[in-house]
Amino acid sequence: MTTEADRLTALARYAVLDTLPENAFDRVTRIAARLFNAPIALVTLVDQDRQWFKACFGLDLRQTDRSVSFCTYTIQSEGVMVILDATRDPLFEHNPLVTGAPHIRFYAGAPLVTPDGFRLGSLCVIDQRPREHFPDADRALLTDLAQSVVSELELRFTQRTLIQEAQANARLLRSVQDAQTLSEALLGVSQLTTLDLPVEETASFALPMIAQSAGVDCAALLRLDDRMTALTQWTGGAAGEAFLAALPRELPRGEGVAWQVADRDAPQYVQDYARHDGASTTVAQAGADAMAWVPLGSFCGARYVAAYALVGADRVWSARQRELLEASAGIVRQAMRNRHQREVPVPVH
Repeated sequence: MTTEADRLTALARYAVLDTLPENAFDRVTRIAARLFNAPIALVTLVDQDRQWFKACFGLDLRQTDRSVSFCTYTIQSEGVMVILDATRDPLFEHNPLVTGAPHIRFYAGAPLVTPDGFRLGSLCVIDQRPREHFPDADRALLTDLAQSVVSELELRFTQRTLIQEAQANARLLRSVQDAQTLSEALLGVSQLTTLDLPVEETASFALPMIAQSAGVDCAALLRLDDRMTALTQWTGGAAGEAFLAALPRELPRGEGVAWQVADRDAPQYVQDYARHDGASTTVAQAGADAMAWVPLGSFCGARYVAAYALVGADRVWSARQRELLEASAGIVRQAMRNRHQREVPVPVH
């Protein structure tokens, strides 16, 4: 047995409450008003505390309180509910919609019944004059029109579901593509680090591949000793080239975020670099927006940091970019450590 809570859940499933008018529903009310010679026709949806009108013909309202709703009784009936003269009906004779505007006298409503049996509201026709009868043929016709409203709701629900599924599939595809890109980039970095290169050249060779895979505008390998020196620079386009052209190749000790990153030996990502505490004035003036620094370790008295930049307003680091930068830095760091150990043998005691 279904409950009112179940019915409200079914209503919410259609995500139609408080949406804009739609011609498919408006058309049904126009047809109903014409067929039944009624000045008012409505598509109503009965919410927890109100009845809301998805379509209105002849009535300048979008909702009423549920406590005065005729359609509340319609959704409790098995078929069409008909009130020939509301002023003589004990349920409605004192209803403010009868004693006041819109002065309902005649009402006929067919419930909107979903395929799984929930009554969401009604298609109703209203007159300000009482009627003598509403024949079975008219009741059947009103029921058919109500079912056409349900068909429109189902079509709308199906379309929305298909859109959501397509969006979910697109997100899944992007996730798979991102994972493939990440794997390919890390494989490439791993292969580069197998080359028999000095410590600094190991990182210099890997930097362009990492930067390109991450989609950054520019990148630099920084060596920090008594000063900060850019050993290798890479750009992915005009924006990155203009940014690097405005940067000095060296900065004094302690200026810039790279020193803090090296001290903590932990990566740091910054949006709106110019506002960041510890930002270099020189770098900020060059146009940096989103910056990232990833430590690569300490070797032969120097510390190394890979720096990356996104140039332009409102740029942000994605989770995929962070994962790629940090995973590749781990590979490069290990390769640099291995090379350093070969260059500086551990003394035998």
